[in-house]
Amino acid sequence: MSKEHFSIPEAQSSTLIPVDLLISIFSLVPAKSAARFRCVSKFWASIIRRRDFTELFLSKSFTRPRLFFALHYNRKLFLFSTPQPHNPDGNTDPLIATPYYNSFPEYFPSDTSTPVCGLVLLHGWRRKVRVICNPATGEFLTLPKVLLKEKNLLAKSNQAREEIASMYLGYDPMGKQFKVLCMTTTHYGIRDNTHQVLTLGSGKRFWRPVQRKFQFVENRVISREICINGVLYFGARTERSTTIVCFDVGSEKFSFINTNRDMMYSCYMGSLTLFNYKGRLAIHRKVDSYQKRLMFWVIEDAENHKWSKHIYELSPLEKDMISYSRFVGMTGTGELVWSLYREPANSVYLTFVKLLQKSMFRDLKSLKSMRMILYILRPM
Repeated sequence: MSKEHFSIPEAQSSTLIPVDLLISIFSLVPAKSAARFRCVSKFWASIIRRRDFTELFLSKSFTRPRLFFALHYNRKLFLFSTPQPHNPDGNTDPLIATPYYNSFPEYFPSDTSTPVCGLVLLHGWRRKVRVICNPATGEFLTLPKVLLKEKNLLAKSNQAREEIASMYLGYDPMGKQFKVLCMTTTHYGIRDNTHQVLTLGSGKRFWRPVQRKFQFVENRVISREICINGVLYFGARTERSTTIVCFDVGSEKFSFINTNRDMMYSCYMGSLTLFNYKGRLAIHRKVDSYQKRLMFWVIEDAENHKWSKHIYELSPLEKDMISYSRFVGMTGTGELVWSLYREPANSVYLTFVKLLQKSMFRDLKSLKSMRMILYILRPM
């Protein structure tokens, strides 16, 4: 007895379930599953690409934050994520990392910037190509070449040649636009730095020059850029002091916040790290082996350069766990996080410190790498 097979045309099947209901259902699934839904039909793909679905999906992501891992192994880039634990003190089971789409071309740069609303800027000083990547879908966008000034005809060396100093990815929640800020420089500061901006998703992509009212250069004492509520923050150095540059992604205007002497005391390259403290800019100071206190500063008044200092006494166990670890940031539930990779066990160890409460040591299994960078992946 033969069986009859019935098929429903795509246009007809799309009317069986209201579009609003499909959008609501799709917004509840993981990003990787939503990306796969695009392959089901053209109709489903059109829903996934709708702006109202993207906005709803990002808002839902606030309730399910994840830890994002970029691993470098055999000169290749691998991306992973794991759900952010809601109660680190209540569960000591190892966290399991889920791999993202990892079939990236070999020419891809392997250095990652801080994730912004699910996108990551890939760069590297040895490779000229810069790429915007969506780890969940495996999609990537190669950025157009930055136009640099030609070599100074009066110079007899390459010191006057302009080169890319740094790139930053930001997001404007009001205009709902991603933008890339590029800073170019010359050796020994022969010419002032220049800045260009690229808007993603604006049709033809090209770099536009932007003006700034003060001159600054990159400062490696303060590590990591971060975008909070449409403002991109990164460390810089002026003729007089170390400062925090504030770039409004929407208006494309620069401002700055001064650091204080207490913050800069006995600092060295990478000893200060920017992070998001409950929606405000904060600076963490590295805990060395001889220190017994955790210190960080939170901005209270950006216009008047006012910071509040937070100091917490560390137990011997906490000090030992975090003094040799890399500071990651703060989770949505208020824990400060440090990461440590230990090669003999091929494991990444995460330390969650709840302020004014006890700390918990977590072991992240199934990750093998020669070098690891860990960030908190959260919508801004």
